[in-house]
Amino acid sequence: MTDQPTMQVTFTRKIAVAFTAVGLLMSGVGVAARAQDDASSPGASSPGGASPSATSPGATNAGTVEGSGETESAGSANTASNAGDDWPCAQRLQPELSVGAMWSGPDPTEAADTWRKDSAVEAVVAQVAPRRMPQQEAVDALHRFAAGYDKDRAAVMTKVFAGLFETLNDERGAIIRGIRHFNQRQQKLADRIQAGMKILDGLDPASTDLKIAEQRQAVQEQVSWDSRIFDDREKLLPLVCDQPVVLERRLFALSKAVETEIKGQK
Repeated sequence: MTDQPTMQVTFTRKIAVAFTAVGLLMSGVGVAARAQDDASSPGASSPGGASPSATSPGATNAGTVEGSGETESAGSANTASNAGDDWPCAQRLQPELSVGAMWSGPDPTEAADTWRKDSAVEAVVAQVAPRRMPQQEAVDALHRFAAGYDKDRAAVMTKVFAGLFETLNDERGAIIRGIRHFNQRQQKLADRIQAGMKILDGLDPASTDLKIAEQRQAVQEQVSWDSRIFDDREKLLPLVCDQPVVLERRLFALSKAVETEIKGQK
């Protein structure tokens, strides 16, 4: 029978997001939530098998951060105090972005209510907002779009900004909710590891009782597996937590491109 290894499990709010949280950012909340349930439920996978984080979709590109700090909008912070027990990231939590921090053009209030009624504006927003389009390509696409307008350029491009702000701010909000959601799930996993450790402490490793030996081995395997998942998620936490900032930088860069077109500059 294998002796219980020395295990040190650090239960901090920082260990908050599963590799399935990266799945959340890439594939949506529902799919990731089901993956999290499958990965962490007792008996879902063999403790000796490959870690879920080694094979989950999106693992290799989750850390691709566009902008890399070249353009940073007002209000973003890479190091700041945490905001609440359900926020595990070092980045300051700013649930909603401010229009004023992103935009110095015409008042977009009316445009915020009407941009979806303009099919051309709706199409260009759908084209350039997603991160699958590199940021510079998105900026170039905005300049090409603006070139098709003359006298009404300011009104149209203000609608474009309103559409980009709504779209990217909503996506950013969904990611923030996802991070919090998985933080709660990760805390439940931490509690389960603690409970398993407590059970192991109550089982005599020197016992010759076969049932006790089997129980101890099963609990040990589950604790080891859960801890392995815990460690995989901890390594990915900085990349996942940076995603709201990535979106903020993208929105800022696209907003500046729209503004230059309104001002007649390139």
